[in-house]
Amino acid sequence: MAPRLGKLANPVSHDRASKLLTRLDPLSGHRAVDRLWANVGRTFAEFAVSHRMLRAGRVAIDGEEHLTGALNSGRPVIAVFLHLGNWELAEMQLGFRAPGRVAVIVAPPASGARAAIAERVRSKVPADLLVHSRTVWRQGLAKLREPGGIFMVAADENAGGQVRGPSLGRPLRTDGNIGKAVRLALTTDALILPFYCERLAGAHLVSRYLEPLDFKGDPRDQDAVLEGVRVLDSTVEAPVLRLLDQWYMALAFRS
Repeated sequence: MAPRLGKLANPVSHDRASKLLTRLDPLSGHRAVDRLWANVGRTFAEFAVSHRMLRAGRVAIDGEEHLTGALNSGRPVIAVFLHLGNWELAEMQLGFRAPGRVAVIVAPPASGARAAIAERVRSKVPADLLVHSRTVWRQGLAKLREPGGIFMVAADENAGGQVRGPSLGRPLRTDGNIGKAVRLALTTDALILPFYCERLAGAHLVSRYLEPLDFKGDPRDQDAVLEGVRVLDSTVEAPVLRLLDQWYMALAFRS
């Protein structure tokens, strides 16, 4: 039902995703949009039973050595994720893996009823939920200064009606979450741990942790920041291009 209902109820989002996927994948763009809506429908339907899915072992981990190495490094960690697969499950999984150590930026739904449901589900995870605000990055900095602190943030945020990352052929920018994560890493000597969720089949998924990135330099040095942005942008762009039909932000992407 999701492909049919998604495009009928959200024509603007459907048009944006169709244009992006057709440009990046001309041979299967339109079919990929149907698969995208199917993944979005499954992700929303799975939200209320997220904890049951995790307990049932439906979300495997790939790159265990990268995850364990970062958690045991003795350094703060900035966990940078993407809205791929069922990203909520991957976020919760990391929260349970490092209880009490994680803080994550969240944007509650506009609907009061939906916001209450989201709060009830997310609050079961032993992590700090930082509601998006002007001070949220200061809160993230404070978390990274705690022993073993982990700050979780999306690389592909939608701000001001524009998906800021990854670049996907656009000029690199340092004012989005990718640039902010790089500056924060340079400020706190934190490792950046990129990860994402991939849907394998049905309700079976895998969280893929990539090799941690260790940036050095002065956060006031624009060249150092831009180089970090270039590396992190290309790192997160690769899985987005491979899994366009699972990338939620394609629905909001404007070229």
